This record gives sequence, structure tokens and C-alpha cells, in this order.
Amino acid sequence: MKKLLFTLMFLINILGFSALQNGIYSVEKRHDGNWTSFVKLTVKDGRIIGAQYDRKNQKGELFSMSQNSFRDIALEISRNLISSQNVNSVTGKDAAAVSEFKEMSNFLINKANNGETGDFKM
Repeated sequence: MKKLLFTLMFLINILGFSALQNGIYSVEKRHDGNWTSFVKLTVKDGRIIGAQYDRKNQKGELFSMSQNSFRDIALEISRNLISSQNVNSVTGKDAAAVSEFKEMSNFLINKANNGETGDFKM
């Protein structure tokens, strides 16, 4: 009986503290070469309902608007997260982009777990 009670309390604790809080979360990461990558997540009812991954140059021009191959990769990665709701299961054709997206998304998911909406920098 004690084991069952302990297990239930443990599960309630985990579920209570790991629920994503509603809001819009975004993070930017500056790179050498005068460009910045960013991820923006929208959370509603504890689920990621929107994800955007892109890069921009110093003028603010999005890579996805000028590079078709990057646009396809960014869309694939973003859709993968929305459908799976699991950063670890995100895959794509560009391993570097997937790795960057996962790093930035995990950062934002930690913020969403704490309800810290806003724009962040890495």
C-alpha cells in the first residue's frame, strides 16, 4: 500500500511540475558570420501548437525566404515537434539544424514548464 501511495504521489508531482504553461516563448542565438537563429514556440492547453525555426541575417532577412532548401528543413523540423510533442523524437535531413533546434527548443520548454514567457537570448 505504501508503494502504491508513493508511486501515485510521485506521478502527481511529475505531472504537476512538467505541464507546459500557456504562452509564447522565443529564443535567439547569435552566430559568427553575422547571423542569428531563432525558435518560437506557442503553447496552449499544455501542448505545443506552434513552432517556428529560422535564421536571419543582420538586416533581419529570413533564410527561409531566400533559401528553399532551408525553408523545407525548418518546416519539417517544426512540424515534427508539433506532431510528436517530443523534442527528442525530432528528426530531419540537416543534422546541424536538428541539433540546434533541439537545443533551443529544450531551453524554451524549460521556460514553458516554469511559465516564463518572453523573448530570450542564448
